[in-house]
Amino acid sequence: MGPAVIAGPRMLIQCVTVVATLVSQTPASAGLAQAAPDSSAAGSDRGGSGSSMKDLRFGALAIDLTGQARVRYEYDDGFTLKGYTPGDHDPLLLERVRLDLNARWREGPRAFLQLQDAHAFLTRFGDHDFPASNPIEDALDLRQFYLDWSRIGGSPVGFRIGRQQISYGDQRVFGPGNWGNTGRFSWDAVVLKFETDRVSSDLWMGDYLRYKSETWPDRSTPDFLTLVDYVQIRRLPVRLDVFYVLKHDASGRVVGESGTGDLLSHTLGVQAEGRALRRLDGSVTLAGQCGRYGQDQLRAFGASTRLGVTLPAAWTPRVGGQFTWGSGDRDPSDGVHGTFDGVYGGRDIFFYGYLNLFFWANLRDYEVDISARPRRALTGYLEAHHFALDQARDGWYTTGLQVARRDRTGRSGTTLGDEADARVAWAPSDHLELMAGLGRFFPGSFVAATGAASQANWYFGQTTYSW
Repeated sequence: MGPAVIAGPRMLIQCVTVVATLVSQTPASAGLAQAAPDSSAAGSDRGGSGSSMKDLRFGALAIDLTGQARVRYEYDDGFTLKGYTPGDHDPLLLERVRLDLNARWREGPRAFLQLQDAHAFLTRFGDHDFPASNPIEDALDLRQFYLDWSRIGGSPVGFRIGRQQISYGDQRVFGPGNWGNTGRFSWDAVVLKFETDRVSSDLWMGDYLRYKSETWPDRSTPDFLTLVDYVQIRRLPVRLDVFYVLKHDASGRVVGESGTGDLLSHTLGVQAEGRALRRLDGSVTLAGQCGRYGQDQLRAFGASTRLGVTLPAAWTPRVGGQFTWGSGDRDPSDGVHGTFDGVYGGRDIFFYGYLNLFFWANLRDYEVDISARPRRALTGYLEAHHFALDQARDGWYTTGLQVARRDRTGRSGTTLGDEADARVAWAPSDHLELMAGLGRFFPGSFVAATGAASQANWYFGQTTYSW
């Protein structure tokens, strides 16, 4: 890893983080890794309930054969997969199949294999439009293949080694991005686990994959290393997670204000989530970053808070509010990189609006959301967002951390615009889910001052079958 990484702990001492707790009356969740927020559990290593191909016994060996098939139609109007492009449009028909094999040996080790086949139709975009990684198409490939063994010999120690999906908490900091057709994050990683009644820890090192149809199996990102320690404190009235993330890009191509070089970043943060008085729910996420960005110092911060109440009424309505802040760069020529990078957070429709025009970087996102369940298997969701830049002289960042627009003078202001979103999900059986929704973005004064500006619309319908 070189001298730069060895010097990392000295830089870490400079980080200042604020730790907040959330008072509640509901016990914390029992595990670290979480399934995707998609209600169909897309991308998890669990199949549909009641599958006849689960728990097949061969002596001491038990095997589960599960999977999922998903088809989604989308229509992008005023934007495309490449970003906000007024006057442009693009239809997409997305197909994805995942086949899972889970093999367990008594109460000891288990092996998990997941094959993924993802294709895109109707769209004009192809593999050549995404030289780094294709978000919509990856012909039959190996998405997960790992060996896992927890509490070896009754001890608190375990491991998971191989190609794997990794996610934690509400997935704002670590999320696999399963809404995307290929899924954003899957890792070639080695995870050392430590688990007791009071604490659970994942210490791991790995590289994330790049999805390309012409490469089999998919390769991990070169010259980029990630080291993580994710700890959950147990036996508390809330879920309390503390995490540290080191990113090291040794490519020498990171462009800072003072020159080009490597990336060496340290992120230290905390996330708390819980419930109170049976009807209130809330969460707090805080993170600080420091290190080197090219030839610049790195000093950035991110925060998110959520509070909701479930009303004692028919349809179980819930009303909530969220505020998410990712710091921006105050001065583009002071040699300090102040843009928060979102760590490895989910870039799904569940965070920064359905159109996916924004990300947790130089952003202030004010959100109000409402949900209701008129029937047990039918749920509706409404969201309203107001987006603004944190710093006027920094840019508008896409989900790929690319600058969509920027006014270095700051004269264009900070108002990005507003977005209204709606979707409905119906699960008529344990295996089938139907979902449909739409979103509309209303551009603000910053967008109007920096180029073409018009409303953007998104429509989708999706069918998911799990077995």
